[in-house]
Amino acid sequence: MTNVLQVHQQYLLFAAPGWTGQPVGSVSGSSPRNVSGVCAPAMGDSQGFLAHGLVIGTITFFVIGVAASMISSTFFVKETANITKQESIRLGWVVVWVSIFSMWLMWACVYMHQMVPLMEPLHIVK
Repeated sequence: MTNVLQVHQQYLLFAAPGWTGQPVGSVSGSSPRNVSGVCAPAMGDSQGFLAHGLVIGTITFFVIGVAASMISSTFFVKETANITKQESIRLGWVVVWVSIFSMWLMWACVYMHQMVPLMEPLHIVK
C-alpha cells in the first residue's frame, strides 16, 4: 500500500501502511484525541502576531539591541583618519540593529512555524 496524505477533521495526517483512517485514541465519531485521551486543538488555529511568546521574544530582542547599542557606542568607537567618532558610532549602531533584526526575523519565523505545524506525528496502535 502506498503512503497517502489525507485531511481528516482539520488534521494533516501521514497515512502509513495499515492505517485505519482514525486518529490515535479517537473514538469513532468523536473529535481527534492525543495519546493521553485529551482533545487535541484543531490544527490551523492561529494565535496571531500578538501571541504571548512572540511578544516576549520581540521585547527580549529589543532589549538586547539597546544594550548592544550602548556597548558598541561606549567600547567600540574609534576615530581614525578615515572616519570620525560620530560616523564610527553610527556604523556600530547599523551593525548592531541589522544583526538584531536578522536574528529576530529568523527566530520569529521558527517560533511561528512551531505555533501551527504543517503536520504532526501519527502513532499507530496495533
